Amino acid sequence: MKCIHFVGVSGIGMSALASICLDIGYSVSGSADTENAQTDALMQKGMKFYLGHSASHVDRPDIVVRSAAVPVENEEVREAERRGIPVSVYAEFLGQLMSKKRGIAVGGTHGKTTTTAMTGGILRHAHLDPSVVCGGVMRNFDTNALYGLGDYFIAEACEYQRSFLNLRKWYSIITNIEAEHLDYYRDLPDIKRAFADFLRTADGRGFAVINGDDANVMEVVNDLEGLNARTVGFGEENQYRIEELENRNGYYSFQMAGGDGEELLHISLMVPGRFNCINAALSAVLALNLGISRRTIQESLRTFLGTGRRLEYLGTRGMQHLYTDYAHHPTEIESALGTLREVHTGMDLCVVFQPHQYSRTAKLFRGFVDTLLKADCIILTEIYKQRDSDEYIKAVSSQDLFREIKKLGGNRRIALVRDDEELFTLLSEQNLPSEETGMVVAFLGAGDIDEAARRYAALPL
Repeated sequence: MKCIHFVGVSGIGMSALASICLDIGYSVSGSADTENAQTDALMQKGMKFYLGHSASHVDRPDIVVRSAAVPVENEEVREAERRGIPVSVYAEFLGQLMSKKRGIAVGGTHGKTTTTAMTGGILRHAHLDPSVVCGGVMRNFDTNALYGLGDYFIAEACEYQRSFLNLRKWYSIITNIEAEHLDYYRDLPDIKRAFADFLRTADGRGFAVINGDDANVMEVVNDLEGLNARTVGFGEENQYRIEELENRNGYYSFQMAGGDGEELLHISLMVPGRFNCINAALSAVLALNLGISRRTIQESLRTFLGTGRRLEYLGTRGMQHLYTDYAHHPTEIESALGTLREVHTGMDLCVVFQPHQYSRTAKLFRGFVDTLLKADCIILTEIYKQRDSDEYIKAVSSQDLFREIKKLGGNRRIALVRDDEELFTLLSEQNLPSEETGMVVAFLGAGDIDEAARRYAALPL
């Protein structure tokens, strides 16, 4: 039996890999700085878990897999190298598992988690028994990983450090391309070159499904000769078009038509947001081209429940409707706020935003200011530090963001809080802005703000 040790196993991607390895039958151990729901689930499945890092945790594994967030100086990584044990980064090991199947890699700046979950759900609904590694908990299955015996392996493909180039795939989906991870990439053209390589390195027996409405995606695609691609979107020039869009308080349905105008599918979604029409259409087109029936695709998407931390509704507290969302980029924040305006028409919208990374905050500062000003109430927390250099830590702070928003915010309620207790007190004071309508409170960010959201939702009134 193969023995695998995961360093940084609490991460959403690493925990998914560890779960699949347990299902395969491998002996699995893992370490992390924190315990969470993912590590608890893995321990229940049989993983030996170590809280913290130590060379002694490397107990004769055949291979050590480290998260991209774990530095090469980590004592467990160093111990493995000292003993001649192979060390693989997350994406490399994921690529090895995918190479045994027909890989489907879902990439893009935004929407890839939801699109991965939608695609996995359709293939499961079609009884194709796929394996899936998702960057969020798929609410239809209550897990971020599925192990199947079928021919397909679906994986969310992260572009950070060009790690998605390690994924072995026949099929690719690209949702969109935008400036992101600028602590690694030089600029947007550099990001586009990475996505071009991502498409170029796919197995020639497969095809790509792409968002034809996204100018950056199309620039990449048009520069690649001979790419076998299907374009999807609202625009008339797409091979597969979204038509007859209906919006019912933020929940959408639409028709999908082929290039000859033939109606192919009628898709109704129970997850809100216009952006999810593109995510669903991309998944549907991939499935159609794999030979999955229209009825199966429609039924799967109609019953799709979404993924954790993607406009996840936490319920009410008093007159407040509470949501948690992973949005940590201006475009994602704008989409989340716009969708909540549609779902809760006429309500005040309060956003609690935890900036993620000093580098991202500095590089996209103006975008954050402009987007956050779309809310009625703005509460900022301290920046969540991850992979940040001293240079960026000195360059920007939440206080800078607060001052700029305050200057432009007019009569909006704007605050900067130091900790959760101050946040909860402030939110409780805002609990009854209007007896008639109530308010929406959206906790946004890719750090630990989700934990604060769930704690607040559970507080007694």
